[in-house]
Amino acid sequence: MSLNPQSSTPILPGNDARQAILPLAVLGCYWALLIYQLGAQWSVFEQYHYGWSVPFLCLYLLWRRSRTPAAGGRKPEAGDRRNLPSSIFYLPVALLALLYAATRLLHEANPVWRLTSWLWSLEIVGFTLCFVYIAGGLAWLRRFAFPIAFFLVAVPWPSGLENDVVQSLMRLNTGITVELLGLSAVPAIQHGNVIQISNGMVGIDEACSGIRSLQATLMISLFLGEVFRLRARWRVLLVFGGFLAAFGFNVIRTFLLTRVAASKGMAAIASWHDPAGVTILVGCFLCLWLAAWKMRDRNVVKMEGPGAETVSHLPVLRNLALGLGCWLVLVEAGTEFWFRAHEQPKGAALEWSPNWPRRNPSFELADLPPQVRAELLFDQGASGRWRQPDGTQWQVFYLRWLPVRSLYGRVKVSLAKSHNPEVCLQAVGMKMIRELAPVSLDTGKGFSIGFRRYLFDADGQMIHVFFSVEEQMEAGGSPGFLRMTAWGRLRAALAGSRNYGQRTLEIAISGFEREADATAALARELPALIETRK
Repeated sequence: MSLNPQSSTPILPGNDARQAILPLAVLGCYWALLIYQLGAQWSVFEQYHYGWSVPFLCLYLLWRRSRTPAAGGRKPEAGDRRNLPSSIFYLPVALLALLYAATRLLHEANPVWRLTSWLWSLEIVGFTLCFVYIAGGLAWLRRFAFPIAFFLVAVPWPSGLENDVVQSLMRLNTGITVELLGLSAVPAIQHGNVIQISNGMVGIDEACSGIRSLQATLMISLFLGEVFRLRARWRVLLVFGGFLAAFGFNVIRTFLLTRVAASKGMAAIASWHDPAGVTILVGCFLCLWLAAWKMRDRNVVKMEGPGAETVSHLPVLRNLALGLGCWLVLVEAGTEFWFRAHEQPKGAALEWSPNWPRRNPSFELADLPPQVRAELLFDQGASGRWRQPDGTQWQVFYLRWLPVRSLYGRVKVSLAKSHNPEVCLQAVGMKMIRELAPVSLDTGKGFSIGFRRYLFDADGQMIHVFFSVEEQMEAGGSPGFLRMTAWGRLRAALAGSRNYGQRTLEIAISGFEREADATAALARELPALIETRK
């Protein structure tokens, strides 16, 4: 089978191509805005860097299908109204347009909300499929549906699903790697997603970040299934094989990097990390390509042309495109007006930061590791730990993101909300026992700080963790935990909040048996731990 599409008559010859300019231009504007918004997430979230390639792959797949030899469709005559969509067809188009306006407003305030990312993408895909149906009927819809819907592989997964899948696979990867190390005479102990060897602790986030490329593997599997035109059951098999290949190769990668750390020291991981990652990625792609190539001969789907029933109604499509184009301008202008109207100065905001107990002889102030800085992209950050006279141990992490105006900056600030004790502390080997009721503690400076409380087990030692997220507009404060829930995200949109800064304060205390004692101790010490400035 040749992978080069056969030449054929253009799918929109002559005058039809000229009439299609307006619909294509309107669709292009909708798609360009969507790609611009998702592009910020593709740039910030490492596991979604592949998203930048997906629009080009979609165009390639559309081109391949457009060059498929036609089955002899007829060109409609002037005034031909056969097969025109019924009036009820325009109801879903109107519903999509209304939903687009609401999605656009919500997404502007919450640029990393996976719900609005999916809604926006499905709406644009829906618009496009409606245009295709009007232009060429069911034949064109069957022909072009997959290349258009293929774009959805670039939309970030829902956060809950992504965290569950990634964390579960990382733990499984860690367990298998520990067993392999034992078989190769390298003593190792698993602590959550961390492997302890004689030289130190190897984090799977460092040694095996490639397991986060499962989304890219899904994209490659679906793309190759389309390129080789495999039947549906073989495409499903190829996707399943892709997940197995990604996981298997990352077990190999983790094992090799841990062996390097055991034999050459922890510092050697840095020089081996990227070459190993690239090698594993190329190996995974080659395995998938070979599997798809071997399936191609007896499992190819015969691609049909437009068919004799094709009747295009480009004049109707032009009118629809004109209406949706005007709607796009109205929605974008209205969204911008709404947020600008709420960004007027409201007075100076109160600034605060930790007041480190430098007089305590046991106090140690430490910079956060480079990999943490690279992942969280904060503007200010520090960590300190000390021992209190009563023997309890305290550790504090403080991170600050300054107010921003660019879309990339807003995504960077919002990224921090996906990093909380539930994810991060369990990833380093601690076991979360339960989350306690939140509390609000007075700082003695005229304001209070709301904390979420957690109880963790670190190798038999109880750790009480207090975690606070506070957002702040460029001028004036905003409620704590804004955008942490669906209701909070809706409130942010209705309040016109988008260019905000953020700070997180995480306090871990060990040495207390009872949660009430740890909370009472923090309430006593908090006024001394916080300093304010104008």
